[in-house]
Amino acid sequence: MKIGKILAATTVSVAALGASAMANDGRYIILMKNNRIPSSLEADVAAAGGAIVRTLPQVGVAIATSADAQFIANASAIAGVAKVGGGAADTLPATTDAAAPEAGGAAFSDAGLMWGIDRVHAPEAWANGYTGDGATVAIIDTGVAWNHPDLASNVVSARCFTSAGTDGGDFTIGGCNPYPEYSDHGTHTAGTAAANFGGGAVGVAPDAKIASYNTFEVIPDCGVCSYTDSRWAAMIDAADLGYDVISMSLGGTAQFGGQGTNDLATYVAAEKRVANYVAKQGTLMVASAGNSGLDLNGTIIHVPGDIPQILNVGATGVQPAPRYPFPNSFDIRAFYSNYGAPVGIAGPGGDCGQIDTCDSGRPANWFEYLILSTTVAADPACAATFSCAPGWGWKGGTSMATPHVSGVAALVKAKNPGMKPNALRALLTRSAENIGSRQEFGHGMVRADKATQ
Repeated sequence: MKIGKILAATTVSVAALGASAMANDGRYIILMKNNRIPSSLEADVAAAGGAIVRTLPQVGVAIATSADAQFIANASAIAGVAKVGGGAADTLPATTDAAAPEAGGAAFSDAGLMWGIDRVHAPEAWANGYTGDGATVAIIDTGVAWNHPDLASNVVSARCFTSAGTDGGDFTIGGCNPYPEYSDHGTHTAGTAAANFGGGAVGVAPDAKIASYNTFEVIPDCGVCSYTDSRWAAMIDAADLGYDVISMSLGGTAQFGGQGTNDLATYVAAEKRVANYVAKQGTLMVASAGNSGLDLNGTIIHVPGDIPQILNVGATGVQPAPRYPFPNSFDIRAFYSNYGAPVGIAGPGGDCGQIDTCDSGRPANWFEYLILSTTVAADPACAATFSCAPGWGWKGGTSMATPHVSGVAALVKAKNPGMKPNALRALLTRSAENIGSRQEFGHGMVRADKATQ
C-alpha cells in the first residue's frame, strides 16, 4: 500500500510507506475479532515472534513490532485475531508559508488580511453572540504552543502520544514532549480554529477551548512523522475526555488493488473502528481531504478524511484578490485540493493567487492568498523549556481549510451542547453555501452565520 505524504500546500510527491516500508519498520496492526484485547494476547504475540507496544482496548486493536518476516502469517493464526497488517506512519505536513509582520489584531483584521475568517462569515456569528464559549476543539497535530498570546487563554490541555510513550500529565514532558518542537503546523491550525480575541490573529471560534495533542516524532527512514496508532490513541483520549470536536489537518493517500492491499484493508478496518468509537462518545471528527490534487472517486482513498464518520474538508482559494468581500470575488477549488464524492464540505485554504501553480508568476502579494494565523518557532532547544518565540504567518493547504470547519463546528456545539456528531455534521453540510460542483466543493463553503442561526 502507498500512504501519501501529509501535505499542507504545494508538494504533490507520494512516499511509499506501505508493505515494504512496514517490513523494514516492523510495526504491525493486530485487529481482534471482537472489540476487546484478551489477556493472553501478549504471550501469543511473543510466541508469534513479536512484542506488543500499544493496545487500544476500546476498539480491540493492538500494535506490535517484529523483525520476523513471517510475523503477519504467525500472528494471523492467533485465536481471536481478525486481521494483521503493516502499520503506517504519516509524514510531517510540508507547507507553503510566509512570515507575517508582528502587529495587533486590529492591524491584521482591519487590513482584510484574514480573508478566510471573513469568508466563512465568522464575524456575523460573533455579532449574534456565538463565539464558541463552552466548546472544546482537540487539535491532533504537531502540538500547540500554549504560551502563544493568541492561544494562552484558550488552551486547557496539552498531551502527546508517540512510540516513546504517553504524556498524560498536561503541559509536562513525561514519555514524550507535548510542546511543538518540530513544527509550528499545529499552532497555526489551532489559531485558525480558536485564537482568542484581541491578539495578533483571531480564530473562527475565539472563545472555544483548545486541547492540544502532539503525535509527531522522529522515526527512522521517515523523518518527523506520526505513527497512525499514536493518532488513534489521541483520538480515543479526546473522545473519552468529552471534547466536542477533533480537528485533524493530516492524512495519507492509498490505493486498493495493488501490492499491500492486505495492509491497507487492515489499516482502514482499524481506522473505522476508532472513528465509530469516537462518534459514539459524542465527538465530531473533521479532517483534511489531502493536497495531491487527486480524484478520490474509485480505488484511491485518503485517510482519515475518507472514513464515513469523519467530515472530509476540501480547500478553496478566492479570486481575483486575497480579500473577502471584494467586488466580483469568487471561489475556486485550490489546485492542490483532492476532490470527488468523499469530500463533504469546503473551507478556505489558499491558492497563492492563481489556479495552476504557487511556484511561478506569482503576484507580489502572493502570500496574502494563504491563510494568516498564529505560528511559533519550532526548535528542540526552546521547546524543551516552552520558550519558543510567538509569531504570525501565512500557510496554505487543506490543513488550513480544516480548522475553519472545526471552528464553525465549535460555534454550533457551544450553542447546542447536546447535539450528536451525525446531527452536527448534517447541520454543517446543510447550511453550507453552494459554490459550485459537488465533486469540487462537497456541499459547499462552511458558513458560521448560517450554521448558528
